[in-house]
Amino acid sequence: MKQTVIDIMGLSGFGALMAGSYLAFGLDITLMAGGLMLMAFSLLASSKNKVKKHA
Repeated sequence: MKQTVIDIMGLSGFGALMAGSYLAFGLDITLMAGGLMLMAFSLLASSKNKVKKHA
């Protein structure tokens, strides 16, 4: 339950950031910035969740 609340807060913060970016810069810049942030987050999350394989 705790992780769900944290995920919802993170998504709402990301949505608020993208909404502010849309109002300030328009749709094209917002989509590029949002895609870049999501890509960076996914790379960071995948690098932290690597499981060490034993030979």
